[in-house]
Amino acid sequence: MGGCDGESTNICVRFFINVVRWLPVVFVAAIVGWAYYAYVYQLTILTVESLPIQILYLVVFHILLILFIASYYQTIFAQLPKPPPEFYLTRECIEELNESNEDSQHTEILQRFVHLQGLQIRTRAFEGGVRYCHKCKCIKPDRSHHCSICSQCVRKFDHHCPWVNTCVSFHNYKFFILFLGYGFSLCLWGALTDLPYFIQFWQNNNMNRVVFGQFNVVFLFFVSSMFCLSLGCLFFYHLLLTGRNRTTLESFRPPLFTHGPDKRAYDMGISRNYRQVFGSKPILWLLPIYSSHGNGIDFASRLESIEATRLLDCTDEDDDDEEFFNRIV
Repeated sequence: MGGCDGESTNICVRFFINVVRWLPVVFVAAIVGWAYYAYVYQLTILTVESLPIQILYLVVFHILLILFIASYYQTIFAQLPKPPPEFYLTRECIEELNESNEDSQHTEILQRFVHLQGLQIRTRAFEGGVRYCHKCKCIKPDRSHHCSICSQCVRKFDHHCPWVNTCVSFHNYKFFILFLGYGFSLCLWGALTDLPYFIQFWQNNNMNRVVFGQFNVVFLFFVSSMFCLSLGCLFFYHLLLTGRNRTTLESFRPPLFTHGPDKRAYDMGISRNYRQVFGSKPILWLLPIYSSHGNGIDFASRLESIEATRLLDCTDEDDDDEEFFNRIV
């Protein structure tokens, strides 16, 4: 009976945690619902008198709103794939790890597994060994990290965002940036179009007789301005990170390689960095449609370009030496 009670308690706790995790999303949905009522009905229909301006306000607002909701939905419900099966240790390898006592043995076992599986791993752990997740029992692919909230290793982990109840990572990073961008644009549009009526309210000294409709129009300006500022800061910050090909985590903790930490390891130039996230077709960049390059496992790095350049230089030097030798002979 005790075991059953404990299992039931764990199920209830997990259910409660899952419900709590969705509360920020519900809050965002409630804010959007109220803002829709305040902007469309109270501001545009009841307050704005000019029909052409009403049409303009409604058309622009609904276009931005649809793109915002679509981007938000895609960010939340995009797949969060785990590392490929070949990155997970076999049962024999796990048993061998458990039986070993020294760190050097652990490192040797993991390195042997990586070699046998043919895994392309460049990043290293703090002690210089292979990055291994003890919870998932897998080798961490480059730029992947374990999320304790999602309980899995996440490809190109950026951060876990409670406002979308999921990890911002390789497969939804484009959607997340669009979500921030369209949210910022929507709030900016709402604040700018509401500003004349907000000023008019204060100039008329209506503080002592605020009706429900006026309250919505006035409060809409405060809410729009507040979210415009916060979303704008996040939006432009992530545009900066995208241009440098860094994640939020990498901006605070650079990835480690055999030669040490390198915060610019994946910076391939602004154009290639943006195309890696948004794709090679500019027509799809502003649409909440998946168009990112890659698989979230293998990433081009600046180190490859340096190695290729060095190899080319060595080849040229060999050719010059051979030509000089032929002339002497």
